[in-house]
Amino acid sequence: MQFLEKLNPQQREAVETVHGPVLILAGAGSGKTRVITYRIAYLVEQVGVAPDSILAMTFTNKAAAEMGERVSHLIGARTLAKPVISTFHSFCVRLLRRDIEALQVNGKGYRKDFAIYDESDQQALVKSAMKRLGIDDKQLTPRTVLSRISHAKNHLLDPQEVYLQSADPKMERVAQIYKVYESELAKCNALDFDDLLLKANQLLKSSSEVRERYNRRFQYILIDEYQDTNRPQYEIMRALAGAEHNVCAVGDEDQSIYSWRGADIRNILEFEQDFPEAK
Repeated sequence: MQFLEKLNPQQREAVETVHGPVLILAGAGSGKTRVITYRIAYLVEQVGVAPDSILAMTFTNKAAAEMGERVSHLIGARTLAKPVISTFHSFCVRLLRRDIEALQVNGKGYRKDFAIYDESDQQALVKSAMKRLGIDDKQLTPRTVLSRISHAKNHLLDPQEVYLQSADPKMERVAQIYKVYESELAKCNALDFDDLLLKANQLLKSSSEVRERYNRRFQYILIDEYQDTNRPQYEIMRALAGAEHNVCAVGDEDQSIYSWRGADIRNILEFEQDFPEAK
């Protein structure tokens, strides 16, 4: 384990504290990603954890690829099994491609061959919803509506809740468009980018069979750039943590760059409430 000698005492403690929930808050340039990669290597080499029972999630494909390379470099090719290192969204796509049909009610609902809509698909859908409702797109642009819908989804609000919380006629209209937009997506068997997280969260919450399968599969969860997680991502992490709570979140509370995308600083504050035994 000579690689542990490259760590300072704080980093080493973070790598070696492997059981139960761990929240690591550290500033820029303090070696946070190194701690995650060394921790994965330590779990495999020292604790004897099966590599494919480790799930590490981050925000960009680039970060996931770099982490994967670093881990391979540390644990080498001694084992064919590999830890699962991916972005939140691509993990959710895999989960949904396998299990989304568990959300169906009486055979109605999303199928595994769902489409994923990009921004131009979403805009087209919002435009047609506005046309149907007779809402003028000069007063309320489709882009504004989409950003409001995205904000609602990142805070786990459905159209009804947006309507009830709306403080002005504009937000009431957004809620109406949101409702039509959702039913059109469902009709097309399509999900938008935010739905990947929402539906994965619904699935893990509503199907104990699916949740328990993932809890058995992944014994250790690691989250990088934790300060950038939004509400659905937090809930997904909680569901995946199972009864063991072997979850390690690494973040820098000073640099949440994604607050516009719904990143929620409460996720750092509530970690210790939801996992009272957290170190």
